[in-house]
Amino acid sequence: MFHIEHDSRANILRITVEGFWEPRNVPDLAKGIDASLRKIGDDFDVIVNSPDFPVQANDVADLLAAVMRGGMTRTSGRAAVVVAGPLNRAQAERTLVHPRLRVFMTMDEAESWIGSKSRDAAPLQTGRLQDLA
Repeated sequence: MFHIEHDSRANILRITVEGFWEPRNVPDLAKGIDASLRKIGDDFDVIVNSPDFPVQANDVADLLAAVMRGGMTRTSGRAAVVVAGPLNRAQAERTLVHPRLRVFMTMDEAESWIGSKSRDAAPLQTGRLQDLA
């Protein structure tokens, strides 16, 4: 269902997910990620590789999004999700919304973005809608 490893040389948490999940599968992933994060600390990047991870039921996708949101609070790094096809990409982009997360179709694209120099670029502007008028 999943595999988690920390590439200490690149300081990347690499997560591979596969198969069709049920909601009861997600807590084990969350626990595995939590255990890994306690070992590596903060300021790491994440690459989720999901070549054999079909489009999931909405309840599972929502639970996975909650795991992502919790994990992103524990790092200032980036997260890249590599998907197998356009439907997977659409689901990931709809549910995994975060300013430091991007969805890719190839591992090369994901690794290039994780390692790019643009991480020093100015953050996206945020604010209330009233402040933009």
